[in-house]
Amino acid sequence: MRVFLEESAISLYLSNKDKLIFSSNKRCFFDKIALIKQIKNWDNTLHWIQPFYAIKANPSNEIIKTIMNPETILNNEIGFDSASVEELHLALKYKKSSKNIIYTNPHIIPHEKNSMSELLPKINVKVVDNLCELKKIIEYEIKTELLIRLISNIYDATVQFDTKFGCTIEEGFEIIEYANKHNIKIKGISFHIGSGGDFSRKDAYKIAIQYAEPILKYLEVILKIEKPILDIGGGLLYDTNLEEALGWTKELSQKYTIISELGRYYAEPSYHLAVQVIGQTKRGVYLDNGLYHELNVYNWEKWRLPKLTHYYDTNSDTIEQVKDFNKIKIFGPTCDSMDTINECDFPSEFEIGDWIFLHNMGAYTSAGKVDFNGIKGASNNICYL
Repeated sequence: MRVFLEESAISLYLSNKDKLIFSSNKRCFFDKIALIKQIKNWDNTLHWIQPFYAIKANPSNEIIKTIMNPETILNNEIGFDSASVEELHLALKYKKSSKNIIYTNPHIIPHEKNSMSELLPKINVKVVDNLCELKKIIEYEIKTELLIRLISNIYDATVQFDTKFGCTIEEGFEIIEYANKHNIKIKGISFHIGSGGDFSRKDAYKIAIQYAEPILKYLEVILKIEKPILDIGGGLLYDTNLEEALGWTKELSQKYTIISELGRYYAEPSYHLAVQVIGQTKRGVYLDNGLYHELNVYNWEKWRLPKLTHYYDTNSDTIEQVKDFNKIKIFGPTCDSMDTINECDFPSEFEIGDWIFLHNMGAYTSAGKVDFNGIKGASNNICYL
């Protein structure tokens, strides 16, 4: 049997191969060491920015418990970024202090108004980006303080958030004026530069913060808010050079309370995934995982199956280089023809039953899976490295 993998995963695989014994019940692996490394790297590099873990990236018990472990709390306790009623319940289950929970969904679902009226006063702030939402908060008599979600003006990300969220500066001032009339406190601003893509995070954050400056200054100078909150959102890759991207913000921390919504940065290297080759026809290669399962990220984030340059031979206990590739389509296991990952260069020599090891698969993978067609994903059973 062979286990195919990227060159960048060889060291990780070899150091854990005794634990990576794949089967139908062992296909998703939690890497606690990798997560703790991310936590400490952020804390050591950007200790003036308080991180809030974006639960939507991966709400797993393993990540939550590691984040809550006192051993991982250094300069700043990690808060929770919630964006639904269920995520609020989860956050409040673990966090006693409201200062460590933010609610970043700009919209309240009307049939959840009673739950929101109960939950939102227990947390730090809620995000809004429109007058419609502000009027709902007033109508529902929800007592909460707010951050204004502004557009970031960044259009290089694979997943662009400005297409759905964020208001302009002009709209932001309208929200402030309306909030002032109804005695609702605005505590700061937020934005999100988008997810994925190869672009300068440093430049993106600078552009977004420069755009937000008129409102930040108004909150500080006119409304006399001491150190308004500057929520820089997420958008960081797990291997982003933090010093380069955000080291320059230390000076800003003298004027603003800087926070960040870290999802991918924490979650992505926290899980690794094994998928099995289950079939081949003239149309392509079939895997036991697809767009309804953890590999849904290949669709909505436009990922491509990585080039599998090496394989581990379980018989000879050696790593070998793949020499030949064929361009072929990759399919998931369900009966839906849309369950197609992409066309890629795939090793020309393989057998049914061989495995593929995909590392850094913790973010927006298991969080988006469903059991469509009665076929369950890999993360229904979690194993530990």
